[in-house]
Amino acid sequence: MNCIIVDDEELAHHVIEEYISRIPFLNLVANCYDIQETINVLQNNTVDLIFLDINLPNISGIEFLKSFNKLPNVIITTAYDNCAIQGFEMDVIDYLLKPFSFERFLKATYKCFNLYNNKRILQETSNALKESFIFVRSNNEDVKLNLDEIMRINALKDYIVIYTHNRKLIVHQTMKSIMEKMNFDNFIRVHNSHIISLQHLQSVGKNSLTIGDERIPVSEKYKTYLSGIIERYK
Repeated sequence: MNCIIVDDEELAHHVIEEYISRIPFLNLVANCYDIQETINVLQNNTVDLIFLDINLPNISGIEFLKSFNKLPNVIITTAYDNCAIQGFEMDVIDYLLKPFSFERFLKATYKCFNLYNNKRILQETSNALKESFIFVRSNNEDVKLNLDEIMRINALKDYIVIYTHNRKLIVHQTMKSIMEKMNFDNFIRVHNSHIISLQHLQSVGKNSLTIGDERIPVSEKYKTYLSGIIERYK
């Protein structure tokens, strides 16, 4: 996780820096000494966690939290215990009272790391769901196709033909654009006119392969790549 330290005391920076250096999943992006500096860093970097002091010049840490709706995760690091309730009401991850031990610091960062990982897993799951199907325009309709349905795709002049087990769709689209839309490792190009699904591949010969009842040519241009995939699974 990319993190920043926001504190006006040099000693606090040194302590937190040393703690961060001992935690492999933390990467220190910047040291900030006031809120304006912090805002500049947030605008120009990806930041996942802020170690935020409360007693800062011009604008306090609490005022900063109140002023911004979308902030990275925040762990408050302060010598004052009178703002803990306010901090937790603004969804800070933890509230560390100075001087805090490395063990207490580690506990707070692990709490954040678990939340960060859970969010990342949810995002990856969401992305996988988005990539499990596509829509194509055929016969004046937007047709939903699950990617695991698609057996092969054949180029036909200005159109492509998408084959599944039980249907054939003619789509006004290029081979390049359909590959970009699918963005899926299960599909490879084996010829200028043919894309195939590895999931439905049955056998591979010297210059051709079989999918369903169809024999598909494999051009020299794509043969080496196909052979490499086959070797990977032998």
